[in-house]
Amino acid sequence: MAKVNVLFADTFDKAYQALDATIQRRVVDFMLKLRRDPDARGLDLKQPHGPRDKRVWTARVNDNFRAVLWRPDAYTFYLASIKPHDDAYTYAAQTVWNVNKVTGGVEFYDHDAVEEVLVRSGDSDPSVAVSAGLFDGVSDTDLDRLGIPPTLVPVLREIRTVDAVLGIADYAPKLASQVILALADGKTTEEVWQDIVAPSTADEKVDPEDAAAAVDRPSTRETFAVVTDNSEELERMLLKPMSEWRVFLHPQQRRLAYRPKARPYNGPVRVSGGPGTGKTVVALHRVKALADALPASSRPQILLTTYTNALADLLARLLDDLGGPDLTAKVDILNIDKVVRDVLRQDTEGQWANVEILGDAALASRWNEVIVELAVDDSFDRPFLVSEWEQVILAQNIRTRDEYFAARRAGRGRRLNRADRAIVWSLMQEFERRLDRDKALGFKQAAVRAADIATGWEKAARPYRHVVIDEAQDLHTAHWILLRALAPSGPDDLFIVGDPFQRIYNNRVALSSLGIETRGRSHRLTLNYRTTRQILKSALHLIDPDSYDDLDGGSDTLRGYRSILRGGEPEITGYPTQASEMAALADRIRRWHKGGIPLDEIAVIARTNATAAAAVNALQAAGVDASQLRSGQAVDHETGVQTMTMHRAKGLEFRAVAIVGVDARHVPLETAVTPEDADRLEHQRDIQRERSLLFVSATRAREALAITWSGRPSQFLPHRAS
Repeated sequence: MAKVNVLFADTFDKAYQALDATIQRRVVDFMLKLRRDPDARGLDLKQPHGPRDKRVWTARVNDNFRAVLWRPDAYTFYLASIKPHDDAYTYAAQTVWNVNKVTGGVEFYDHDAVEEVLVRSGDSDPSVAVSAGLFDGVSDTDLDRLGIPPTLVPVLREIRTVDAVLGIADYAPKLASQVILALADGKTTEEVWQDIVAPSTADEKVDPEDAAAAVDRPSTRETFAVVTDNSEELERMLLKPMSEWRVFLHPQQRRLAYRPKARPYNGPVRVSGGPGTGKTVVALHRVKALADALPASSRPQILLTTYTNALADLLARLLDDLGGPDLTAKVDILNIDKVVRDVLRQDTEGQWANVEILGDAALASRWNEVIVELAVDDSFDRPFLVSEWEQVILAQNIRTRDEYFAARRAGRGRRLNRADRAIVWSLMQEFERRLDRDKALGFKQAAVRAADIATGWEKAARPYRHVVIDEAQDLHTAHWILLRALAPSGPDDLFIVGDPFQRIYNNRVALSSLGIETRGRSHRLTLNYRTTRQILKSALHLIDPDSYDDLDGGSDTLRGYRSILRGGEPEITGYPTQASEMAALADRIRRWHKGGIPLDEIAVIARTNATAAAAVNALQAAGVDASQLRSGQAVDHETGVQTMTMHRAKGLEFRAVAIVGVDARHVPLETAVTPEDADRLEHQRDIQRERSLLFVSATRAREALAITWSGRPSQFLPHRAS
């Protein structure tokens, strides 16, 4: 028998997860049976009455449930959903399937649901005076060029309200949804082509009648996953969101990750994009592409690095899933502080090989000692001195008094005259003298020393051929100097992935000033694969979409950042007391859980550890399993709801997220913000960073989001003030 291809849609998992465990087991058995023998009698393949597509079938899962599938040829099946017996026949009859002539990918939609949107919005009511259609200015030829299915064009001609646009976008195929939302926002057809359609076009001429050729195209595998013969693997896939098992990339992502060997990148590359746009997935695939081109070696020739241990561990697991031991043997996967330590150990003079590296708390204590003992007045407090040390002294690797007096302090809001600089320099000298005495360094100071060592190596001694950097927005200048030194300049040397809107640490840099030139090789991802459109809209209200730098002296934007996933509206609610807020939290989590979301897929996020602990105590007292996830700990799926700080939530995602304590006292957190009268620019950056923390937290949610507070709401929620 010929090979049987069985693929299931990225929406299939929701239907599966809504079933009880017994039916889920039958669904897995059905999928495996279909793959082994599609002609087996027990599958009971039948077509619905009056289908819009005669290649649509239903198949028996058990006596009460049937699968809805598209069978373009004898040995290919695309599974759309699992539904109760009668509902499955109804749904099957009204689905429309096609091979998109632009992307070459298989797509489908519920045509009757789309028409129902027109009825609900009143756009199809002939008794209402006809106003201009929203898409009257777009020709049928342009809609065809933009990849709109022919069956959807007459529907678009009926649209006269924004409500209808939003409703139809919920049901339209992915590309069509993006196109009609962009056109409705006022983009020209040429802008839509360049921003949305062109990156998704197939690399070959597409025959819309050739469904067999569509199976392996990236645009098909972006929406459908392949059923394997392994039942345990299949169950894991069905219980996870598609973003976690995506193997095939969106065409734009694939072009960034996989370059033909004859056309390498001629220098560093930078990829930006908002949360959930697949930047990390692109980075992982870029590592695979680079590794595939490398011969076997006694040591890894690729460095994959990120900011924290937790993210490095996640990258290691994902890369192993992507290519297994043959791939990971060619790659060092290290967080940036581990990279620094490894380089310091190679100090041939021995000065830094065994140095102790101190955390922020230990450094703060030492700063306090210096300030008290030298009787400094209040004009130079610890936050100012720490910032001056990190952003001026360490960033410019200043070693002498004369260098400091001549240094540029761009971006520092407080001016210093010569007398001020003399005082500050004396404090810096004493602080560093004490660290030297104790053979200790701060983390950023250690990065400076490591960069000194690495930049002195000969080209042939550089340990890596390629460096791939995730979460680039959080790295300090010294980190960049170090990373630049770890691989020789040349084709495919640095691949940089980051999002300035997720910067939650006080590190800023212009890459070109450090010899890392990405202009002409910078790319932006705009399609969110994780978060619903409703959650994304609320998250964007928390942040200024145009006020962030792009890591290279310019500005970045979230304009055009979009999602085609649909869901419920986020809950944004205030309470009179923390007790009432926590009681409502427990009720909300019970409701989410009753609606089918496992407890370990729910997160509670707070600005401080104290508020996170209060949430754990309240949930446990209410009989809800919960635990607090602290720095350095891995997510424990056996302990129920995960509560954590906003910093710890970075890099994670959950089906439902409750952000608590978003009140005026905690968000922004007073101790994390420089007073405006002390340094206006530093104050603005601190406020921006606090906004980023809230934005990052909100975008951890895939399906459901709640933002709550007690007392007076945060200034970041001004429309909620009462």
